[in-house]
Amino acid sequence: MSHYLRSHGAGRLGRRLLIRILLGIVFFTALGTMIQLTIDYRKDLQVLEGQLDQVRSSRVPSLTSSLWHLDEAQVISQLEGILDLRDVKYARVVTPDGLVFFRGQEAEEQTLVIRKFPLLYQAFDRIEEIGTLTVAGDRSAVLGRIKDKILVIVVTQGVQFMLVAVLIVAIVHMLVTRHLRRMALYTSELNIDRLQEPLVLDKASGTPDEIDIVVNAFNAMRENLLRDIRQKEEAEAKLKAAEGYTRNILDSMPSILIAVDEEGRVTQWNQEAARTTGVPAGDALGRRFADVYPEAPLDMERIRAAVTGNVPVKEAKVPRKDGDVVGYVDVTVYPLETGSVRGAVVRIDDVSERVRLEEMMIQSEKMVSIGGLAAGMAHEINNPLAGILQNAQVIRNRISPDLPANSSAAGDVGIDLESLHAYLDRRGCLRMMDSIMESGQRAARIVENMLSFSRKSNVEMAKVDVCALLDRTVELAANDYDLKRQYDFRRIRIIREYEADLPFVSCEESKIQQVFFNLIRNGAQAMASRQGDACFVLRARSSGDAVRIEIADNGPGMSEELRKRIFEPFFTTKKVGEGTGLGLSVSYFIVVENHGGQMEVESIPGQGTTFIVLLPLTPGVKLVEGDLR
Repeated sequence: MSHYLRSHGAGRLGRRLLIRILLGIVFFTALGTMIQLTIDYRKDLQVLEGQLDQVRSSRVPSLTSSLWHLDEAQVISQLEGILDLRDVKYARVVTPDGLVFFRGQEAEEQTLVIRKFPLLYQAFDRIEEIGTLTVAGDRSAVLGRIKDKILVIVVTQGVQFMLVAVLIVAIVHMLVTRHLRRMALYTSELNIDRLQEPLVLDKASGTPDEIDIVVNAFNAMRENLLRDIRQKEEAEAKLKAAEGYTRNILDSMPSILIAVDEEGRVTQWNQEAARTTGVPAGDALGRRFADVYPEAPLDMERIRAAVTGNVPVKEAKVPRKDGDVVGYVDVTVYPLETGSVRGAVVRIDDVSERVRLEEMMIQSEKMVSIGGLAAGMAHEINNPLAGILQNAQVIRNRISPDLPANSSAAGDVGIDLESLHAYLDRRGCLRMMDSIMESGQRAARIVENMLSFSRKSNVEMAKVDVCALLDRTVELAANDYDLKRQYDFRRIRIIREYEADLPFVSCEESKIQQVFFNLIRNGAQAMASRQGDACFVLRARSSGDAVRIEIADNGPGMSEELRKRIFEPFFTTKKVGEGTGLGLSVSYFIVVENHGGQMEVESIPGQGTTFIVLLPLTPGVKLVEGDLR
């Protein structure tokens, strides 16, 4: 075999293959042998234990009878019969009197399987134990038979697999190894001059196998080398196509992407940059960044700092004015270095909508935080306020001359109650008491508004026609005494833009009417401060699974700073005593917290203000932020 491997075994590959096959054979033979022997060992033990268990039914009754009649010969005969069973080591009978009958050979208990059976004899109406039968099975005999099998299995299977391994090595040499040598020789001699000569193996023709696939691959590689020039031209064409594809990707992105070199000249200008600046890419390339994009939210100094430090520069929420609207952008400058060329990529993203949503989230957090504070303050104020109102009312009642009890008490102390009442009226004391009552009631209403921050109404929702509710609220505002004291509400022009067949909204009608009333009253007061025709535009239309209500006025509007704080509790632009700063805050809580809707304000200074309320059609379904747009 050694001579065969040296001459035909393909050298190291054949020897390694044979060694691995032998190792595999040894492993799997040993594994299979152990599994088979384990199974045989367990089967033999089960047979042994079954024989021992059968002694109970086959031997115990007759042995009990023999022992009861003290037939010693029969007892010995029964024990010898038990010893005839396979792998039984000994059998012993011991009586309560100490009499012992034994057949077999003693052995260590570790090698035995022992069963003990009580010998019970029924005499008349009682059962007596007349002895104990002990039977021991020999495990070592089972192990001995297993050991005998090991040698037979190892020898037969070892020889068998050895022959198979040698056969496999020979087959591999004939089918694989010699062809590999031929391919290695061909490859080592291959050069440009021999590219026309194909690789051909000395093998019989037939169904192609893996060797043929490798040979075909070698020949394909040779042909590819001959077509190298053509493939190079194709690669250049593909490179141009890839550049165009990359350009299309950059142009399709919603972000402004501008690449500049170290001198600040534009080397890349995507479609969004052209749309935003109005400068086509052809006009921007090669020019300085500051010249083609003078309104950029960053300058060349920051771009150079990113290139020099090789660290990205990021600026978030940079304000950018687009006409009368203030927007926000995120600016990122990525340093870029390709070989000896250095530069940067400027990315500008419009985040105005995200900033708006963040403001809404911050506003909601403020409301939740102040709601807890308002609840505590309201409960603390309610107790002394109730005492003030109650005592003021009692004082007013006890100085009234209309009550007999007051007249009786005044007569007892010698006071004319009519004169006292006239004195208090002339000195303004009664008016002061009425003022105390009015101020107390006003404070009670403020406390009630504060409590709205921390509780939700338990009143059941009802289907409400939003358009009809708006009309009723306008009538209520027109008849409101406080509004009429300052201006004539009926002079305000009302424009209604209601969508036909608008679905009803499940809401608490009185609460939503309070919201509309607050918005209309604030708008009317704002329009009263300017000259010209005052006008409300009331809109209602469907918006997905919600109804969108807009209340727009042509008042003076508000600045961006005021707009951000308009829903904050206790924030007001009115004079001291004219407003509490809770009306819009309570309205916000009614819409957002009690009804799961959304509320927002849009305003342009000098052009008016629009409040937007979005109410879900289904009660309990909270709208996702951003649906107002």
